[in-house]
Amino acid sequence: MIPKYNKGRYMVSVAVIVVLIIAAGAVLLTQGNKTGEHNSLDQNTQTAPQAHSASFKIERPMDWFKWFHSLDRAADFSKFEYKVPDYLPDGYQLRNVNQNMLFSTPGRTDLLNVVTISFVSQFGNNNEQNIEIVASKGPGNMLEQGLLWGAPRSSSSGITEAPSFQEEQVTLGHVTGVQYTKTQGTKRKPNGAQSFVWQDDGVSYAINYYSGNETSKEKLQLHRGTLMQEDLAQIIQSFVLPQQVQHIRYDGEGNSFPLYDETDLTEAQKILGFQPKFHMNMPDTQLKLIDSTLLRPKDQNTGFDLRPSADTLWNIYSPPYDSTIYDLNDQLWLYESKKYMVDPAKLPLLRKLEIDGVEIMAYNDNAHVYFGPFYGADKTKIKNQTYYLWKQDGICYTAVFIGLDKYQEENLKTLILAPSPPLKSA
Repeated sequence: MIPKYNKGRYMVSVAVIVVLIIAAGAVLLTQGNKTGEHNSLDQNTQTAPQAHSASFKIERPMDWFKWFHSLDRAADFSKFEYKVPDYLPDGYQLRNVNQNMLFSTPGRTDLLNVVTISFVSQFGNNNEQNIEIVASKGPGNMLEQGLLWGAPRSSSSGITEAPSFQEEQVTLGHVTGVQYTKTQGTKRKPNGAQSFVWQDDGVSYAINYYSGNETSKEKLQLHRGTLMQEDLAQIIQSFVLPQQVQHIRYDGEGNSFPLYDETDLTEAQKILGFQPKFHMNMPDTQLKLIDSTLLRPKDQNTGFDLRPSADTLWNIYSPPYDSTIYDLNDQLWLYESKKYMVDPAKLPLLRKLEIDGVEIMAYNDNAHVYFGPFYGADKTKIKNQTYYLWKQDGICYTAVFIGLDKYQEENLKTLILAPSPPLKSA
């Protein structure tokens, strides 16, 4: 049910985020229509002009979590004002900004609004490194929510355990805070992880990193970044409000980004150079859009092994969790671009078909050249992977059916017949 992503990559990479969204879509989505009912063609299909209205909004299964490629876009959804660093060690640049809401008690009495800003150096290389800035506000705290690399979450078993970290008050320049250092290593969070935590104007901040002399194998496998003490101090003292930043780029230029509303849709259309077909719901089979991402071919912020050769809109559709037609984790992925997402020469041809004068080539990937294997409710049964490739009005479409063995041609017909008017001028 998920695309491949580079093993060992940064723990909160976009690949992992999409994995979580896709997984949640398999178990959380519900539909207003009766489950399993085969509907007639209706008005549930939107192309971009209709979607471009003020009501256009994509709601994901985990809508409390959002990620962004730029600080400005993140600010449109932020629940509080926070500062960001205006200095980074050489080679580091913005990767992503994540926003989340965390709580662990009934009534959300420890609710914590969290912004996590990740920075990457040497993206995609074996020696890639990532450091992380966390800003939070609310009655909860980062230590209890397990947000600090240097202070692992304590056991929830109720058994009193010795702390697996050390803490001490430290002053770096004009900032005084608490330094947490992990003392008991595990495979996922080895010794050497550190977090510096401080307060500023009602907001809690943390920097997650590894000490400059840490060379553990686990740190290298997770691509965790190291900081020398002088760099740490300089980063902390450089924090300013976003509008005051002068030295660090936070625009995410050239990076992939998710679509949430018409602002993202407009930007995606501008980059693509054409107006994509945008289906919020697929008629007949109750498939619903659960995720949409504009993939950039040379981005520096996602961790997918399969990278597009041209700017590509990637939409993911899922049936309701209690569908009587489809299996758990069945999904449809639609890629729209000026180039196909996959190389058909690497896949066995199943058949050719034609819908409304458009020739479609069908392939399978049961050898898992690109994705999978994927499983549903029956963990012993591998899902079929069927690819349909066609070109229409100069645009290349790649539809990947993960399972969804029924009504594939009905869904294809919906995609083929949907109008795609020319792009409106800005």
